[in-house]
Amino acid sequence: MHRKKFLTAALCLMMAASAHLCVSASEVGALDEDMPPIPGEETQIETVGEESEISTEGETVPDGESRPAEEEDIILDESGDGEDIIDEEESETDTEEESEEESEEESESESEEETGLILEVVEVTQYALDTDLVPIPEYDMSKVFFGDEYRFTQVEKQCALVCSKEGCQVYEGKGDTYRVVGEMDYYGICYVLKDADKEWVYIESGNVRGFVNRGDIVTGDVASRIISVRGDELTEARLTLAKTDNAAFTYTTTTVNQVVVDKVYALAAGSVNIYEQKKTNSRVTGQLPEGGLCYILEDTGSDWVYVESGDARGFVQAGSLIRGDEAAARVAQSGEESFARAQVLISPRDNRACYYTLTSVQKASTSQTLRQTIVNYALQFVGNPYVWGGTSLTHGADCSGFVQSIYAQFGYYIPRVTWDQAAYCQRIPISEALPGDLIFYFDGSTIYHVSMYIGNGAVVQAANSRAGIITSGIGGNAVYAGRVIQN
Repeated sequence: MHRKKFLTAALCLMMAASAHLCVSASEVGALDEDMPPIPGEETQIETVGEESEISTEGETVPDGESRPAEEEDIILDESGDGEDIIDEEESETDTEEESEEESEEESESESEEETGLILEVVEVTQYALDTDLVPIPEYDMSKVFFGDEYRFTQVEKQCALVCSKEGCQVYEGKGDTYRVVGEMDYYGICYVLKDADKEWVYIESGNVRGFVNRGDIVTGDVASRIISVRGDELTEARLTLAKTDNAAFTYTTTTVNQVVVDKVYALAAGSVNIYEQKKTNSRVTGQLPEGGLCYILEDTGSDWVYVESGDARGFVQAGSLIRGDEAAARVAQSGEESFARAQVLISPRDNRACYYTLTSVQKASTSQTLRQTIVNYALQFVGNPYVWGGTSLTHGADCSGFVQSIYAQFGYYIPRVTWDQAAYCQRIPISEALPGDLIFYFDGSTIYHVSMYIGNGAVVQAANSRAGIITSGIGGNAVYAGRVIQN
């Protein structure tokens, strides 16, 4: 009788323990209210010794990448064996007091074990509680990946012709609901700069830069044959929106036009202001000290000349400068480096006069151009899915797989998981991050998430299975940036 009672009690205890040990992600989430919100859900498992791989659902995942808790209920313990059943011949003379003491000890032991297991699951599940992750579906890309480099790079011409007899319009964005920045006639000529294989192609034609529908143009051999026959009849686009108002103007900083020009020297006769417009009541973008050096880029024979001095660009009254042979002789005698450059008062990014001309006396920074290209490439995959352990930019990647695959496209082979990536990169403050740098997130014990900085306080990242690949603010728990591309 005692044996039957004991077996019945043991069975009930095991069933209760089993019911308690199956904890769903949502139930555990309720225990995690005090945990800080986190921008991603990728977790880590500390390992010792050689790296191993975890295979799940046909995917091979580097050791250290763990499946997010939100994906399925978590079984805390499936490996524990049941207690040995008391032998039938065991004496039934044990007192009820001893039985109760043993039961209490077992209950306390199970309680301690269960508590530890629950805490472990809470630690895993916290990565699903990314309540501060606010997707930004339409970021102003003209500001986002501008970076520090404003100079343009000359590229080879990829010609296109308007094939629509009605002509076509050039838009500020990828769609006919955006503002019209230019108009083109039938057989109008333009040059493809980006998105050649997309529905909306980014083109340049004269002073017009923007998007045209792929169906309105022809490229390749067809365009080349027409150009060879009707070259003199081809026209460029007509500007309908000022360059300074066109948000698409800097969608890419490439152009088919010449960008590096010969130096035309000028020296400041006194302290000279550089203006945003050809009038003295406009904003001052820079200031030349007396004897400071600038280069004249446009309007040489006018009362106002357009100049560049360091990163200051704008208009200067011609009478305030020493020009011509005298300026050239002084520079030849002392050398360019001995002359001061203008103090920048308005950054090129905010200077409406910056692209009065695309020319400069120096080439664009190679690293800055590469950074912009990498960010542009990464932004193509916004909206694609997050897949734990994945590295596919189209079918799904997790946070570290996403940035690894982006960099691999440009010949940079960085480690697979977040903490290895953090160790691989040059560590810099987030305040010094440039587009293309990585942002790392720390949960108090380990680096658990990574995103790519795109400028203006924003990142692109494989966030989690709910949000997928998105653009967003940097978010909480970001501790430092990592640099792969050296300037």
